[in-house]
Amino acid sequence: MRIRSLGRRLLARQSQDTNTAAPAIGPATRIVDLLVVPLADRTADASAAAVVDSFTDDLHVALARLPGLSVARALVDVGEARCEARPDRPVEGRWRLSGEIHGDVAGAGSRLRFDLRPASGRARWAGHFADCDPDYAVILGAAVIEVADALGVAPSLAPSVTDLHGRRGGPAYLAVLQGRHYASQPGRRRLEQARRLFRDAATLDSDYARAWAELAGCSARIYAYSVAEEGLRNEAAEAVARALALAPEHPGSHVAAGLVAMLFDRWGDAQAHFGRALALQPDHYNALYQFGRACMHQGEPRRAAELYRVAAGVMPHEYQATLLAAQAYAQLDDEVQARAWTREGVARVSRHHQAFPDDGRALSMGAAAFLRLGECAAARDWINRALALDPEDIAVHYNAACLYARLGDVDTALACLERLELREMVNRGWVEQDPDLTALRGHPRFEALLTALRD
Repeated sequence: MRIRSLGRRLLARQSQDTNTAAPAIGPATRIVDLLVVPLADRTADASAAAVVDSFTDDLHVALARLPGLSVARALVDVGEARCEARPDRPVEGRWRLSGEIHGDVAGAGSRLRFDLRPASGRARWAGHFADCDPDYAVILGAAVIEVADALGVAPSLAPSVTDLHGRRGGPAYLAVLQGRHYASQPGRRRLEQARRLFRDAATLDSDYARAWAELAGCSARIYAYSVAEEGLRNEAAEAVARALALAPEHPGSHVAAGLVAMLFDRWGDAQAHFGRALALQPDHYNALYQFGRACMHQGEPRRAAELYRVAAGVMPHEYQATLLAAQAYAQLDDEVQARAWTREGVARVSRHHQAFPDDGRALSMGAAAFLRLGECAAARDWINRALALDPEDIAVHYNAACLYARLGDVDTALACLERLELREMVNRGWVEQDPDLTALRGHPRFEALLTALRD
């Protein structure tokens, strides 16, 4: 097959590109052999639509574990993400591509088809999978093996479904995919919907480690960012204990354990779990990102900046690690790096906003980035739209407080924090360390808020 020669060329290119020095300032251009473009949903089935993005994530993770290949995931199925196999063609500003894998989910009634194609010129591979009651875990495993074979990678080296998920999922895996779809969207209502689906998955298969890990992480997020109900924290702790017992060598179990440890202010345990996840999978985005957050909480901005830098390279479309890297460099008084990362963050969050215009948290983080670049009008516009979209979201209101504090509008910033009832927030260390709140320090109302947090 001609695609096998593509596989050999990709492997040869990768060995050459490993000697390319990364730029010293800002994010480096990433050499990517294969780009996984989100599968296009061509069904009228809402349950199928809910799994497309999550399945794309898992396809990316699985292919990234093939030896000798660099694989990235595109944000959306848009024109600039499609490319011929030309190493000089940029994608989303920071990638150089040699090939891509894309496809669609299509079907009549309950029949679905996955069509996945790595392409270079006219050389391509196509795989079709159809079933009236599809087992997505089986489809994923089969697709990865066929892609590996098409690229000339021994199928025996492809990760198994058990390796990827701790256990073959079946209906439980479908519930996890649906849950992750809602967990990736803004707002507590969607997080609660995700939590119910993760609980359903754990009920369907009580030995499914990933279901327990996802439930733990989701409950931890609701507790930390929406409402500090003790039942949520206990649920997260119980779920992560199950995940670790079932899959102690799975990175997802340790990421969830790190998140839960943060809820109990066990920062040493959190860092140990994130470190273990990275030892198991060095390019695990969530482990890098959450490890960085833990370091910022502990007053270690230099270590956090390096973790965010690596995370931003792992997912070149993701804006959060990029913007937090800028914040860490600002705290280190490294204005050159801070400005470079802020510019990159603005570019990424702008692309994200185009794809997901109702994400208030992204708008609020983008507003802060615009302010760092001196674009005050854009900053005010984005924060006002964020507050209108998510009037109950703690993160949005907190980011608004940070923005107004940096604008020197102390009263409005304090009003934002007071409306949040900060005593319900778990991230006390973040409030105490956050450089964006410097203008408020020493103000009696702010000190009263900190006192309430410590009580």
